[in-house]
Amino acid sequence: MNFKVVNAIYSPNVDFGEELLKPLDATLVNGFWLKEDELIANATDADALICASPVQPITRRVLKSLSKCRIIANLAIAYDQIDLEAATEYGIVAINIPDYCIDEVSGRATALMLALGHRLFLLDREVREKHINFVPPNRKTVTEIALPIFRMRDQTLGIIGLGKIGTTSALKAKGLGMRVIAYDPYVLGAVMRSHGVEPVDLDTLLRESDFVSLHAELTAETRNMIGYEEFKKMKPTCYFINTARGASVDQPALIRALQEGLIAGVGLDVTVDDPVAADNPLLKMPNVILTGHSAWCSTTADSAPEYWHKAMAQTVLALKGEWPPYAVNPDVKRAWLAKWGNTG
Repeated sequence: MNFKVVNAIYSPNVDFGEELLKPLDATLVNGFWLKEDELIANATDADALICASPVQPITRRVLKSLSKCRIIANLAIAYDQIDLEAATEYGIVAINIPDYCIDEVSGRATALMLALGHRLFLLDREVREKHINFVPPNRKTVTEIALPIFRMRDQTLGIIGLGKIGTTSALKAKGLGMRVIAYDPYVLGAVMRSHGVEPVDLDTLLRESDFVSLHAELTAETRNMIGYEEFKKMKPTCYFINTARGASVDQPALIRALQEGLIAGVGLDVTVDDPVAADNPLLKMPNVILTGHSAWCSTTADSAPEYWHKAMAQTVLALKGEWPPYAVNPDVKRAWLAKWGNTG
């Protein structure tokens, strides 16, 4: 059987794990298609589609067109732009890469926390623009600019969403001597405590935290979960950090909270508009750090193959009739195995 695998997020000079297809009778078609019509035109006869759902809409219309498709292999942790209900209806398994970039994203969240807490970007600008330092007579000026700066060991980090990345972020903060509290209705309190994390409700977390770090996946429940009322509950010295999904935050409310001084600043790897629109007020705010959805990236020798190859490995399993363990729509498993499963 000749399989057709469509890689719709192809990038030159990247090894997607093409070698894994060699034992199979498979043809690989590479391209870069971001729009519905482009995906439909180029993948309609695919047995497998490799994509990155944060930037590609895998809608019901796209899924309906994939008449032969067994698997949507999504090169991301997030899968909110895949219509899982439709995928299940059409008998297609969708997968994500849930165990990649744990260290990278938790490291970025920690870096943003430290940069904000120590006022690093503000101080850097002052030194560059005004040529000041900590030598008299400029010491008082710089000190006034920098303050308040608190010892990290005296601060509380509140984590919303204690999954793999949230937990790793918590452990890194514990290493700094911080108190760590967390809100996650899907994680048992005993599990949190086993990591040295104190379980609290969301209101308590917002009131008591000096840093609030968002790590929840984007669902109907978490969309716009942090809005103006939530920012009002935070300390005016609190910093908000988001390395998860931009749409989990009401962005106009965030801008308003910054303008009104409800919080001290923000560190954002993700925003609602990605890339950030040129007229977005966040771009002109000195207490905002933006890192352009780059937290997942690293050049560690084994990180890139680990990331790119995992989607292909899951694809190979599906083409061989084996259930891919990274499936995010398990409700389709019985029908999928009945249709595609390797019973030999």
